[in-house]
Amino acid sequence: MQSKKESTKSPLVSIIIPVYNSEKLLPSCLNSVLAQTYQNLEIILVNDGSTDHSSKIIEEYTKKDHRIQVLTEKNQGQSAARNNGLKIAKGEYISFIDSDDKIDESFIEKLLKPYQDGKVSLSICGMRRDFLKTNRTEYLYLSPIIPKKRNESYKTYILRLLSKDGRLYSSVNKLYQARIAKTLHFDTSLNFAEDTKFVLDYLKKSFDGQIIFVKEPLYTYNFGSEGSTIKKSATIWKNWQTSYQHLKSWVGPSPNLQELFWLKVILLRWRISFYRSRLRAKD
Repeated sequence: MQSKKESTKSPLVSIIIPVYNSEKLLPSCLNSVLAQTYQNLEIILVNDGSTDHSSKIIEEYTKKDHRIQVLTEKNQGQSAARNNGLKIAKGEYISFIDSDDKIDESFIEKLLKPYQDGKVSLSICGMRRDFLKTNRTEYLYLSPIIPKKRNESYKTYILRLLSKDGRLYSSVNKLYQARIAKTLHFDTSLNFAEDTKFVLDYLKKSFDGQIIFVKEPLYTYNFGSEGSTIKKSATIWKNWQTSYQHLKSWVGPSPNLQELFWLKVILLRWRISFYRSRLRAKD
């Protein structure tokens, strides 16, 4: 455990974990958080009305480590749980982790390091995806990120990344500045792509900073758990259209030719993703 003297030399990082009926994988998630090489952490578990043994597991881990604090509420959904965690977070930096996933022991340390130069607005790492039912593993986002062109606007660059790369879509595998993240919220009216909307809203408030990509699979996404199977919402084209309208609003009322081009490319990418979701749901 980090002493008080040591903690004054390093910023507090808040880790927000919504928990809903994840008893099978919750212990491995919490163990991975407690094993972090960076120790100055505030671990916020938001028990979103779990009806399985998740509550008991949370109680056991709370006794193990004084850095864990618990919010218990009736089931409102993951977005509301994250929002409630954001409200009480005291850290200078914030990360979201799903309770059925886990992180590498150096996750916080390596995502925090880029912030030392003072010019970074968001740090992102690669991911490992474990398919629980087939014991297959794949690694995502380990290649160098597409660089920003010299005369390219920040907004156009973000659109280009969205069209070619999936690193920006999820709210996990990232470390946010609390001063920006705490002014935002996850849209509880959405049941699809609410993560992407939050990330875009965050980037809109931090156009003056750099996006740093750590090319290591520091976040493990467990695919095939109760909380990670293909959502029915992804198989409804109207949901993708709603998300696209949010993206167009994010760009603004008068997009330039480059922005219009990348918006069309993104729409094509999302159509392909929609059909893939339909096929995976049938499987």
